[in-house]
Amino acid sequence: MNMMRVTALISLAAIGVAAGQFEDIRPEDRPKLEAQAMGVFEAVSPVLARAAASTVEVRVWRKQVAYGAVVGPEQVLTKWSDVRKALESLSCRASDGRLLAAKVVGVYQGDDLALLEVKGLKSPPINFGEPGEPPLGSFLALARPDGSAGGMGVVSVLRRSLRESDRAFLGVIMDTTHAGPGVKIERVQPETGAERAGLRRGDIVLGLDGKETNGTFELGAMLQRMEPGGTIKLRFRRGEAESEVEVELGGRPDAAKIPAQRMEAMNRMGGHRYSRVVEDFGRVMQTDMQIEPEDCGAPVVDLDGNVVGIALARAGRIKTFILPTADIKVLLDAEAVEPDPAGLALRWQDGKPEDFERAEVKRTDPMERMKRHMEDMERLLEELDRGKD
Repeated sequence: MNMMRVTALISLAAIGVAAGQFEDIRPEDRPKLEAQAMGVFEAVSPVLARAAASTVEVRVWRKQVAYGAVVGPEQVLTKWSDVRKALESLSCRASDGRLLAAKVVGVYQGDDLALLEVKGLKSPPINFGEPGEPPLGSFLALARPDGSAGGMGVVSVLRRSLRESDRAFLGVIMDTTHAGPGVKIERVQPETGAERAGLRRGDIVLGLDGKETNGTFELGAMLQRMEPGGTIKLRFRRGEAESEVEVELGGRPDAAKIPAQRMEAMNRMGGHRYSRVVEDFGRVMQTDMQIEPEDCGAPVVDLDGNVVGIALARAGRIKTFILPTADIKVLLDAEAVEPDPAGLALRWQDGKPEDFERAEVKRTDPMERMKRHMEDMERLLEELDRGKD
């Protein structure tokens, strides 16, 4: 573990303790805590420099709506849902401060991403190397064009599909009150692999494909990384006897969803702002990073400065989705869909110079962001320690 990694983890742990007691801190001590919070963000800034140089601010008229990652000569990948209603009023501000007109030349609807053409952009493309998928608990940071960290966090769920049709379906309802070991089956759903394999209510699932499973969350996470149509070996206990059966996994049936308007109202009640599109992504890894919706589109790096993906969506209080590097490469090799002209609105070339002056996005106070993030740091550090065993 290098010195930067040690410094970051120790600093996060220390500030987490302070932030956890924030309500009890005297007002005169707040500046000190704020300075500590900013110090943590500054500590990781050296590893962000390379990615920051390949990041641009994406604007609709005067308002910044997202960031964009430079993926080729005069090409930027950014958030489709944030630019789709104003396709001809787009501009990009590069890390060198220049403001350039931008044009959407392709759309990757399934990933809520758009490819921009930005004539005159000199920023270097991101080097999507081969760092591999970050392990669970890996420390990550989001790079803004000015070199600052838009957010920091750890990988909380490994790469998986959020599309219901892509998820493996065992066909059981789990008893969440069962204390373990294993996972107790509350109900077996008809016409599923579980029913065909002879599983029954009350059976205790002990493992899948040779790996033990001790809780419903662990079992769900294992299934999320499997695909429909595959066959698994499931070990279970019925009474005092243990057995193993082969189960063919099916596709998950369509699940009921909370209406978008209701979800938006619930998000507002929670005091947080989330991205417009937060579900049905094909392949994402999940982090506990707390970012602003306008931070999406920016590259995310590990503590060695390697770009591991692009921020796709702030989806929950401690849930931000990242499109991994490997999937970005596949995406860019695919043919993007042309944007629908019906979505055109204001015209960039008709704007006045003052329309393109910097308009600051209201962002969460760094100390408040750090405080919220550290509410779960103790749990995440424990997970990190368990992963080393």
